[in-house]
Amino acid sequence: MPDDRELDALLDRLVRRGVLPPDVEVRVAPFVGGVSADVIALSFGDRRLVVKRALGRLRVAQEWLSSPIRVIVEADALGFARRIRPDNVPEILDVDEETLTIVMTAAPPNMRDWKSELLEGVTDPAVGRSLGLALADWHSASGADPDVRRRFADRSHFSDLRVSPFFETAADVHRDLAPTIGAVVERMMGRAVCLVHGDFSPKNVLVAPGSFWVVDWEIAHIGDPTFDLAFLVSHLVCKAIHRPGNATGYRACSEVFLDSYFGASTVSAVPEDLLLQVGCLLLARVDGKSPATYLGPIERECARAVGRGVLSGEIADAADLWGRL
Repeated sequence: MPDDRELDALLDRLVRRGVLPPDVEVRVAPFVGGVSADVIALSFGDRRLVVKRALGRLRVAQEWLSSPIRVIVEADALGFARRIRPDNVPEILDVDEETLTIVMTAAPPNMRDWKSELLEGVTDPAVGRSLGLALADWHSASGADPDVRRRFADRSHFSDLRVSPFFETAADVHRDLAPTIGAVVERMMGRAVCLVHGDFSPKNVLVAPGSFWVVDWEIAHIGDPTFDLAFLVSHLVCKAIHRPGNATGYRACSEVFLDSYFGASTVSAVPEDLLLQVGCLLLARVDGKSPATYLGPIERECARAVGRGVLSGEIADAADLWGRL
């Protein structure tokens, strides 16, 4: 959250840029819990906006750096996503390239993040189905658009925020699996198929009855569509480890998500690598730079054992994986 002086300067600049009307009382509230950006909500009258400024150093225990210019990439990605699915992403209202700040519409007040619902044991496979269809649309449309493929060709943010802190850090901890993890990364980085969200996780899905939004597109890049699938599935597996009594519901969300995606997508995600990427990401969620904070010590050991089992070949398919939880 900016300090008072920075906040006053931000509000003044938004007035000068025509985002805020002059001489209006603006209510300010920070979003808490994020590690990669300062995000604040502004409201005045019946208007609600979100202002986001990416951080150069993320708020985690270990040093984790990435250029804040990625917020400009996010604005471009949201513009693309909204053209394809206007009801499922916010609208970008302002892009300030000088201060690396973007402004977008806020989600309707009845929406809440899917992660919170999942952690409460609320599992709705209809959300998984909707996400699979939406992701298939975004992947398919971008894969067929040469201009999109050109604009998002830079993958440095993905390397900084996913490959290094997740895959490479996990490989450093699990040295015996480093060659396997390295091969997974090499195949993943060798694919430049479509626009990949890069952070397709429950915390970035906002849900309400009959509607949803997907937010936080700052890691968007042209890459391997398999990653978005594996990223969401790995989060659902972690939830099942955390709440084994609800594992059947998390599994149903995962299965309908994948079935709807593969039934609608025209690009080539790689089912054979999906499980291996999930295995890498499970290790990253306990031994990477951004561990899942809701997992307790015994749960971390379970995630670690499952991840290692996948990468060692002991766990050979999704049914076996879910059966170990």
